[in-house]
Amino acid sequence: MVNWRSMGSIAAVVLLTACGDPTPATTTDQSEPAMQAAAGSAATATDSPELTAVDFFKALLVENDIKEAKRHAVPSLKRVLDGYASAKAVGRTLLNMSFDQVEITIEDTNKNVREFYTDKADVMLIFTGKKNDEKIVNMRMVKMEKHNGKWMVAVIKDDPFARTKI
Repeated sequence: MVNWRSMGSIAAVVLLTACGDPTPATTTDQSEPAMQAAAGSAATATDSPELTAVDFFKALLVENDIKEAKRHAVPSLKRVLDGYASAKAVGRTLLNMSFDQVEITIEDTNKNVREFYTDKADVMLIFTGKKNDEKIVNMRMVKMEKHNGKWMVAVIKDDPFARTKI
């Protein structure tokens, strides 16, 4: 007699392990056309408001690429960014953030569960870095909106915990 439960369990394990992707999530040796093709696909890794917000700030603060940052911004924010000559100028004057090196993390300890079909999200980012060998920690609340099926940065709020050195 065949034990259907054990056969079903084995089939489920085989099917689930076959669904895994054996290739690493990030590679550094991709050519430019391959990266552009991946960016144009419908289901990219940055199809979330959190990762899109990180990509926006990474373009400005790490890569010094204002054109890449504009790709992640709503039209009204793009117009604001057009008024700046460089990404460093945006970071220094618009965001009031300047780093020699920075690490951007997503604060998700008190994360509200988003509805699956919503087109707006709030993302809290933590910027930990150094400027002139002094450790700097900043936070920003980023209001994200979905435009044409793609998450984009709409509003950047000031650091709620910032203190002036008076």
